[in-house]
Amino acid sequence: MENKNKLILAYNKLKVELDNQRHSETLKKYYILSKAYKLGKKIYGQKFSIIKLSIDFQIPFTTCKRILSLDKANINTWKKIKSGKISSFKVAQLLLHKNTTYQDEFIDLIIEKNLSTYEISKLRARSLKDIQKLRLRKAVEEGFVRKESAYCAWIRTLERVEDLCSLDKNNLPKNKLSILKNKLNYVKNKIEEYGRTI
Repeated sequence: MENKNKLILAYNKLKVELDNQRHSETLKKYYILSKAYKLGKKIYGQKFSIIKLSIDFQIPFTTCKRILSLDKANINTWKKIKSGKISSFKVAQLLLHKNTTYQDEFIDLIIEKNLSTYEISKLRARSLKDIQKLRLRKAVEEGFVRKESAYCAWIRTLERVEDLCSLDKNNLPKNKLSILKNKLNYVKNKIEEYGRTI
């Protein structure tokens, strides 16, 4: 058992080393490619593209595009990169696939939950509510850091449901009532099932 723990520590140490190397390489490449891209635009005008840059610098297009996505990083994100709270590699992965509207919230979620690049690429959120759902889902999967936070999440949700239960059904679209009823029954069964475990 002790030998296995040593192996796990060594394995995790290598993951950190690789993350640090990726971070360093991404930043070095970014500073070079970002300057080159701006120069290319000045030299060739609007017809200069990331494809042309990737060919000229012999870097795969997707790598070039991912690294240059750091141009979309805001001031807060750059502060977090420079302070070591998040790697430039993870930020580039995020900004390649996501718009910058909720950048701060996405970055905080990645840091808080220590999301892998695979998990970052799978993030699906178009609004602040979606990000809050992702945060809750991740907390439920991993277990809340504090038991009090889990309890508060339950109480807040139940209070909102309780308030919604006093809503007149005429204020809801008629064509959606059957869908809502099915969802309510499903959630009711889940709540009863969970209640039996307490």
